[in-house]
Amino acid sequence: MYELLKYGVKVSSGAGENKTTVNLIDWNNTDNNDFAIAEEVSVKGENKKRPDIVLYVNGIAVGVLELKRSLVGVSEGIQQNLGNQKRHFIRNFFTTMQLVMAGNDSEGLRYGTILTPEKHYYQWKQDEREADAIDAGNRLDKDLAIVCDKARLLELIHDFTVFDAGFKK
Repeated sequence: MYELLKYGVKVSSGAGENKTTVNLIDWNNTDNNDFAIAEEVSVKGENKKRPDIVLYVNGIAVGVLELKRSLVGVSEGIQQNLGNQKRHFIRNFFTTMQLVMAGNDSEGLRYGTILTPEKHYYQWKQDEREADAIDAGNRLDKDLAIVCDKARLLELIHDFTVFDAGFKK
C-alpha cells in the first residue's frame, strides 16, 4: 500500500492500452488534495473499534490519533493503537495508515507508523519560534497544528515515513 500511495497506481483504459500512472496523492501541489478529519470512526473488524480521530487525504485514511485526558498517560493511547492493529481487532483498517499518533494536553504528541513498538514512538519536537507562533491553547494543540498542517503532513508521509517491508519471523 505504501508504494501505491507514494508512487501511484498503473492503470489502462482498456485491454492492450498503454498504462498510465494515476497518483492517489498529489505530492507536489498540496492544494490539489482533499483533506478531511473524522471523529470517533466506527470500524468493524473481528471486533468493532472506534479510533478517536482519523485523518484522510483524498478519502484514504492516512493517520490515526488516540486522545487521552491529561490524567491518563500517552502510553495508554499508544497501547490502544497497538491493540487496534492486532488481527482480532481492526488490523485491515491500518493498511493505509502512514502516521499513528497518541497524545494528551500535558504530554503533547507522540507518533510512529504502523506496528511501531511503544519505545519507538517519539515525542514531537518543534522549533520554539514556530511553536510560539501558533495560536493554540496547550502543548497537544500546538503539536497537532504543526504536524497536521496539510503541507507538513504530506511532507512527513512522503519524505520521512520509512517502509521496511515488515519483519522476518
